[in-house]
Amino acid sequence: MEPNTIETYKQHLLQQKELLNHAISQLKKEFVGIDEMIDRIGDAITSWLYFPEMQERPVIINLWGLTGTGKTSVVKRFAELIGYSNHYFRFDLGESTGRVYDIQDSFKDIYEKCNGQPFIIGLDEFQLARTINEEQQEVDKASSRAIWDLLDCGKFDVIDFNYNMGWFGRYIKKLDSTLLKGVEVENGIITNNIDLYNSIMQIDADNDDDEEDDTSTSKGEKAWFVNEHALNMLYYIVDNLYLSSLELRDELKKLDGDKTIDFLIDLYKKALKPKTVDCTKSLIFVMGNLDEVYSMNKNFNPDINADEFHRQSKEITITQVKESLLSRFRSEQIARLGNTHIIYPAFNRSSFLQIIRLELGKISKKVANIYGLQLEFDTKMEQLIYDEGVYPTQGTRPLFTTIYQIINTRLGKILNEVYLKGFLSDTIRFGISEEQAEKNCASLEITFLKEGKQIHRLIDHQLLELGKLRQEKYNDEQAIVAVHESGHAILSSILMRTIPDTVLSVTADSESDGFVLARPQWNYISKKEIINRLAVLMGGYLAEELIFGEENVTIGSSSDLNKATALATHVLYACGMGNTLATFGNQHMLNAPSVIFDRGEETVNQEAKLLLTQAKELAKQTLEEQKVLLLHMADYLSDKRAADRNTVKEFIRQYAVNFDTSTLIEDEKQAQHLFYREHLKKMVERITAPCRTLKGEPSSEVLN
Repeated sequence: MEPNTIETYKQHLLQQKELLNHAISQLKKEFVGIDEMIDRIGDAITSWLYFPEMQERPVIINLWGLTGTGKTSVVKRFAELIGYSNHYFRFDLGESTGRVYDIQDSFKDIYEKCNGQPFIIGLDEFQLARTINEEQQEVDKASSRAIWDLLDCGKFDVIDFNYNMGWFGRYIKKLDSTLLKGVEVENGIITNNIDLYNSIMQIDADNDDDEEDDTSTSKGEKAWFVNEHALNMLYYIVDNLYLSSLELRDELKKLDGDKTIDFLIDLYKKALKPKTVDCTKSLIFVMGNLDEVYSMNKNFNPDINADEFHRQSKEITITQVKESLLSRFRSEQIARLGNTHIIYPAFNRSSFLQIIRLELGKISKKVANIYGLQLEFDTKMEQLIYDEGVYPTQGTRPLFTTIYQIINTRLGKILNEVYLKGFLSDTIRFGISEEQAEKNCASLEITFLKEGKQIHRLIDHQLLELGKLRQEKYNDEQAIVAVHESGHAILSSILMRTIPDTVLSVTADSESDGFVLARPQWNYISKKEIINRLAVLMGGYLAEELIFGEENVTIGSSSDLNKATALATHVLYACGMGNTLATFGNQHMLNAPSVIFDRGEETVNQEAKLLLTQAKELAKQTLEEQKVLLLHMADYLSDKRAADRNTVKEFIRQYAVNFDTSTLIEDEKQAQHLFYREHLKKMVERITAPCRTLKGEPSSEVLN
């Protein structure tokens, strides 16, 4: 490069870098909880933004996540921030399934605007473009064939961008018919039998099912064989061959009738030639919802711990994504997506609260711009919106609906107080009045301020849909659930050294009376801990039996017993942890049975029954020993709907018998060195120490 060229190129790169950095910074301000995803997008598009001339294939970035986590909106906003709004083409593969014309129209737009140039494509709802259905059968979708060609090499041929080709063919036949019946043409003008021409063209138009404008020649017009309306239609079809319709008219002026027909046939053939759409310089975002890779995705319980769901979603890997895609697409199609897969995590509690603040800020700004009023919200309002609007597995959409219901619907009432009732204010403050609260309702305290002084106050009640469901019941049902869940929580703490994050005796989910969220810090199951895990699963049933008596045990333990049986049979039938190293059961079953088949392999069944019996005895013995702890925790949960981690730990500290709280495993660092790594290193040390001694090196102590 010449020095001047180098300097120019350097300035261009600096500008592009500044543009990208600004876009990333702005996206992080506008979107919450996905900073890491935004950074990864920025890294992935660098070469496309800086060096598009070097690109020979599209850059493909896959964005996967739950609904309402900001995939589509981030891509659209990113295109705006880097100046590509007019060169961003979004395909909704959910809406366009089976609609070839939608996709074809978009490719025509691409062909005409930026063929062979850098631009951005968004393939949204990609999971719905499946080529393998739920019965694992091939699905042929004409609408998505071009999409797969696009993802392969970025170049493909499209025939007939125009839907007017049918008209074109019929029009040629009509003109030819007029010539056969005596119409004469010279230099593009009808010289004889113009009335016959109009009659034939009008009759054909009346008999045509398509809605077309009249192609006859009106009196007073110049008697063109190809009239002005038809000329414009033709130019629309072959506009790539002529600079204007006037240029096309100049060609027609030279021709008689037969030559005109030959000329039009030649144009028709040229229009039918495939057009190559060149997307090699494009940036393609593939966006989709793969809900099944998110373990809790079908659980709509609003009491699910958002932080735990977030943690689980952070552990999703690219291999899990590809396995999920394999149920929808062929292997070679998945390969076309490349390996840049960015997996959106579920939002944690902190992110949801940030989203609430961000949305309230937008409302405040809009009200200030339009009405000159400042809106303020205290933290209790934020908590109310969180409690009523957050379903951790459903992203932001339910939350935005709740914000609208609680805040936006009250703006009319507020403006009425200000302008019609005369409480002219400069600031409106939203808060919660505990004193004015009613059953199943929160009392919104809306304070009107003028220059910092209160001039009016309005109390407005908000029905609590979820809050109503979360209220303590103070009845037998809550007492039963309190004992049941306390049993699980205590055995998790004592036997698995894992304090639950949450214990609930009342939830807002109609399908669940209560639950314990307890997750061991290690991600494997060893043979020695199977009995303990089974005992934890049986803890609810046995806690009920211990406190209420055998005859008063309820049927709420069916799910726990199913899980315990499934685990026992799984480790024996599928994992080789019994006395027989084999996999038993029906060959068509995808998983180990959740029941024990008495007529199955008796050896394995007996072992499974023995595991469950041993687990039951361990759970029963532990709960009897910790009965005081069980009673205190259950009593607390019979009055309070929830106990958090610290509360559970305090109960254990005060009432647990023969238990050292220092043995609790409370973080991943502790769990990383429980046994396996240190044992391996010690074994290696044992076999290498003698070798060092033989070489004259001092040995470390050999372990027995």
